[in-house]
Amino acid sequence: MTFTAADGFSLPSVAGESVRIADGPALLLFVSEECPTCTLTLRRLAPLVGELTGAGLCVVAVFEDPLEVAARVARRTGFGGVVLSEPAPYEVSGAFSLESLPTAVLVDRGGRETGRVVGWDAAALSSLVSMPVTHEPPLRKPGCAAKNTYDAEALRALDGAGFDELEEMFERGWTDGLPVVPPTTERVRATLGGHDPDELLGEMAPALARVTLERVAACAVLAGCRPEYFPVVVAAVQAVLEPSFNVGGQAVTTQPCGQVVVVNGPVRDAIGLNGSVGALGPGWRANMTIGRALRLVISLTGGGFPGRLDRSTLGNPGKIGLCFAEDEEVSPWEPLHVSRGFPADRSVVTVFGADAPLSISDHRSTGPLALARVLGEAAGATWSPSWWPLGGTSLFAVCPEHARSFAQWGWDKARVRSELFASVRRPASALRWGETTSLVGAADDDQLVGKWSSPEDIVLVVAGGEAGRFSAVFGPCLGMDAIAISKEVPWIT
Repeated sequence: MTFTAADGFSLPSVAGESVRIADGPALLLFVSEECPTCTLTLRRLAPLVGELTGAGLCVVAVFEDPLEVAARVARRTGFGGVVLSEPAPYEVSGAFSLESLPTAVLVDRGGRETGRVVGWDAAALSSLVSMPVTHEPPLRKPGCAAKNTYDAEALRALDGAGFDELEEMFERGWTDGLPVVPPTTERVRATLGGHDPDELLGEMAPALARVTLERVAACAVLAGCRPEYFPVVVAAVQAVLEPSFNVGGQAVTTQPCGQVVVVNGPVRDAIGLNGSVGALGPGWRANMTIGRALRLVISLTGGGFPGRLDRSTLGNPGKIGLCFAEDEEVSPWEPLHVSRGFPADRSVVTVFGADAPLSISDHRSTGPLALARVLGEAAGATWSPSWWPLGGTSLFAVCPEHARSFAQWGWDKARVRSELFASVRRPASALRWGETTSLVGAADDDQLVGKWSSPEDIVLVVAGGEAGRFSAVFGPCLGMDAIAISKEVPWIT
């Protein structure tokens, strides 16, 4: 077979963007996860990839599997070449007349096939690449049937998918690891509610993919949103698309940061958002699906998918979806959106790039200074216990009992922020261990360093059950110059 710039092929890559193969020299390895011989071949050839690449040969693994499967197998086998994913009906594999996997195809600079090896054959592969391949047993092993040889019914039944549309969503790579609702034309149209599906909201980093209302609606359907949640999802997407939010940086970093969505205003009651008992946990459809919809836009449209462009070491629940309402009726203070300059009667979404929440228990403080110190000292451990000042925003979810105590002691929100900021300080000498900041390194030993650069780095919202003195703090996403963004919910009167 010959493939040229005119008739080469382009397939999705685990590195993010699609890769076009139009010229050689290249070694194409057609493989699949289900085939043990494919795994053996990738593992045995992995040590040669660097040397082959250095010799000018592009080494490409073409998986007849979804991207996340291809990424996982490549990682586990140590394969460091180009990794592509070919979806059904496997036209590229068919064009190469594959019958069995693994198949190694060598093409020259003009794109002409100069040789192939079917199955694992150490001697034949050594000859094909003109380089010794390990002769550790087994030296030869047959493979499995290529998926391009399957009929349509067999493809749908693969891995137990059968005709189950939920399983098909997994096969398509349209999930976050949990089951999703198929985004049928009817469901997406109902979610759009008559709004222009082609309206462009912006480009979602890191893939810089076009984000249209239709794409957002499809992700909202996948997440399980009711149509009436859609305006809140749109506002959240608009927030993360702001350049100063830097969603591209958050989507690819090794940090654990996810996104936290806080909702204020009348829309909370209109759609049943929870800001009371268990506000940060399960049990409320609006909370769970709105946060999830935002994350699906980021991962499926923007390309920030774990194991691909998203390189987060551990991740956190905010990468699945985290949305809650501020309990404005219980709070003794002005709500978050009013603090940020919006009228009280407007519905507003504020999105933070944040770490996982840290629970803070305080059942014994008898004065405001003591309670402020407990909250602040807990936040002192976020990011790193010796990294002071943070240089980013800390979001506190203050439980109603703690907020009520502050109010009874006569402290408004500004006073709480100011005292939190002032109460958490350390001598620079006590912070010179582990990971620390340049400010600490340059300071005199007895210079007091605060956990935050200013009180404005502290954001307070009231949420949670009215019984129980448990608050929480979300650590920041650092090094991104990312700021919290608030957007008014569209189409809400």
